[in-house]
Amino acid sequence: MSVVDPSAFIVAGRALPAPPGLDVRNFGDPKVFKFEGRSRAGQAVTELVIHESVTRSALSTVAVLKRRTLGVHLILAPDGKITQHGDLAYARLAHAGGHNGPSIGVEVVNPYYPYLLRDDLPWTRTIAAPWAHGGAYVLPTPAQAEATAQLVEWLTSPAAEGLSIPRAWIGLAGGRLRMGVVPGADQRRPGVYAHHYFAHADGAWLALYAWLRLEAGLEPNLAYEEAARRATNARGSIDVSDLTGSATNT
Repeated sequence: MSVVDPSAFIVAGRALPAPPGLDVRNFGDPKVFKFEGRSRAGQAVTELVIHESVTRSALSTVAVLKRRTLGVHLILAPDGKITQHGDLAYARLAHAGGHNGPSIGVEVVNPYYPYLLRDDLPWTRTIAAPWAHGGAYVLPTPAQAEATAQLVEWLTSPAAEGLSIPRAWIGLAGGRLRMGVVPGADQRRPGVYAHHYFAHADGAWLALYAWLRLEAGLEPNLAYEEAARRATNARGSIDVSDLTGSATNT
């Protein structure tokens, strides 16, 4: 395959234009590392898994994944720029255990733990978070949160030809969005996952932000502040029943 446009998404060997507002560089750019996984050509891709890296840069994220013999399809840098490291349809990469076969992995660069912050880093806010490992959580940058929401929107839309991911929120039930393990989430089911939903500790806040943007319809600044407010001092789940008019988990 010859990549014509390094600023497009590569899906099933084709270059699909990124939507306005997303800054993408794919592995057709020699500066973008391509993870070599197993082929899943001909298999349906029905899941999206949101991760956080516990690193401070996209380069260090790639290095850690290479060292651990893992891989993800997309990495979001602190400024919200996206690099694509494997074909979204054809590359089966190791990032989510039993979900690897049908899923796309999105890794958001985030130190996660407050003790990993430094004054020269772009992350500036920490919240008290009993739901997070260690009880406190570094918020992703606003640019990362918004890029995550836009990615979810595009990956679950007809524009992402070759993918079959429904905008079904695996963590949502009874008007509450989980900030931890979701019963049964270790089993494959089409939809949008946080890595946290199946015995890890990352991605839940970003899933909350994306839900607030795409389902509750909040503008970016309001969604960011609302996600921070609702997640502060929360425990196993967050009540979003006042905003669930158009949301679904089916």
